[in-house]
Amino acid sequence: MERRSEKTGLARPFDELNLARLSLISMQTRISKDTHGWEDAYPEAGEQVSVKCVGTLEYLVPHGIDNDIMIGIQNMFLAAGCPTSNAVSDTANGYLRWAGLDTSGRYHKSLKESLMRLSHTNYHVERGWYTGKRFQTVIFRHLHEIVFDTPGPGGGFDRESRITVVLPTAIAESLRRGYIKPLDAQLLSALEQPSARTLYRLLDGSRIDPSQPDRRVDVLQMNLIAWGRRARILDLTPARIRRTLEAAHEELLGTRYLSSVEYAGRGVNTSITYVFAHAVEVSDPAVYDRLTLSGVAPRMARELISKFGSDAVRARIDEVETMTQGKRKVGPGFLVSFIRAPDDYRPRVVADGEHAKVSAGAPQQPVLLSLPRVEVDPDIAEREKWAQMTQTERIRNTILLVKGAFGKRFSGGQYDMIREALEVGALPLELLRSMVRRSMAEGTQDECVASLRQQLYALNAD
Repeated sequence: MERRSEKTGLARPFDELNLARLSLISMQTRISKDTHGWEDAYPEAGEQVSVKCVGTLEYLVPHGIDNDIMIGIQNMFLAAGCPTSNAVSDTANGYLRWAGLDTSGRYHKSLKESLMRLSHTNYHVERGWYTGKRFQTVIFRHLHEIVFDTPGPGGGFDRESRITVVLPTAIAESLRRGYIKPLDAQLLSALEQPSARTLYRLLDGSRIDPSQPDRRVDVLQMNLIAWGRRARILDLTPARIRRTLEAAHEELLGTRYLSSVEYAGRGVNTSITYVFAHAVEVSDPAVYDRLTLSGVAPRMARELISKFGSDAVRARIDEVETMTQGKRKVGPGFLVSFIRAPDDYRPRVVADGEHAKVSAGAPQQPVLLSLPRVEVDPDIAEREKWAQMTQTERIRNTILLVKGAFGKRFSGGQYDMIREALEVGALPLELLRSMVRRSMAEGTQDECVASLRQQLYALNAD
């Protein structure tokens, strides 16, 4: 049984939607040595999509843990704020942690083999890459470039080998544009086999309309052979497809991602039908979908509905959408916090006369001395103003302070990460404000930015 790393990248990992839908990595753990490519064509969203994979004699085609490695790299890129270089760097162990894989040593060789497959295999996708406006034809590799150091002859990795990978423009721009969907980190950690994790990624991507990502299906039905092609199973006889899918199905049913898997028909006319578990278990699937499509983890969405009831959760989602209408889309952390404690974010209502509460019969304090007028201490005034702010106003004020101090040292994505860390309480407001002010007073903004980046990385890697 495969042991998963305790650190599995972002607490809420994401997947680029084109890669999830197109399923470019075979779910098979092992493939034959003569597998150097595959082709597929199918209708989707009114387009006739064509996908061609061209591997190499030495590295074959992506399969197995390549799916985990690629998800890890995408989330490294997102956590880094989508750098304009399209590059991310880490140690070999760092890549394995982001992929959720064991770091004890046995995966170092597998990591290098995976990176070689991902960087040497070409894909031709015709009319299947969605840009947010239209479908395009793209030719690319999962990884455009790799740079790494090796501890000795042979070119292998050890735990501290430093590796830099560069994403192709198509993938990097799509991630930067936010054409992504959340993955269930707890489910990924619970799935033991790479084949189950790859099938989960394919199923979750196949549930979504590429041009309307907020829509999901609760039942998915496909011809078995066509589904075998989409899973990149290389032997397409119906019996072989069923055997290859069997272990992954058992895990996805056991973890309650799927409610059922059913086959109908015979031979080439066999169909497969998936029923997703939340369609059966969640009392209000519409509210559940609104939460998960906002980035809330599925288990957290179920917990919120169970604890507060679907009516209350729906009303609080509506309230958040009204509060933020026309503004930047809120992060899932803020949404969860608001649903749990909405009064912390609502404007405070001051009763009439509260600012001048004096009992009618209470004696007035005599004036003992006539003192000269004293200017109000600006620090005291600021503290009083701060005390009157709602939590939302405090976070907004703090983000303005950070932007004023650091400007373009942080990307827009990194400012979003700071905001979300503040919303969920992972980064204390007062501590952040103190750090920022001290760096401005001492002229150490660059050092403060570096420290904050490390903290954000650590928060998202827990």
